[in-house]
Amino acid sequence: MTTTSTSNSPLRGRQRVRSLKRQMLPGAHASAAPEQREKSQTIIVELLERSIRFGHDRLALQRLSQAVDLGARLNDVHWKYCRAVAARSNDKALQEHFVSLALQHCAGTAQSH
Repeated sequence: MTTTSTSNSPLRGRQRVRSLKRQMLPGAHASAAPEQREKSQTIIVELLERSIRFGHDRLALQRLSQAVDLGARLNDVHWKYCRAVAARSNDKALQEHFVSLALQHCAGTAQSH
């Protein structure tokens, strides 16, 4: 898993997560500058990887959804972890959401080539 630190902030734990989420918001808008969008993509991947490290299953799926929406680069570790979360779940809506994300990601990847 690739961990990218977006800042040299001394903040830890929840304070750091809150700070990252605030920094991510401007790049999530359709009118965001490319640099801001790229920064938001990096941040959401960092938050996803944190959720995976801490075993926050549903939150990891939420982060995966945000990453797909932002067009972030995701790797096999991200997908395998979230696929396993969906497969373990008895929640059909959660499973369907994962499949939808995978299809959305594939469609977005195909369009960029």
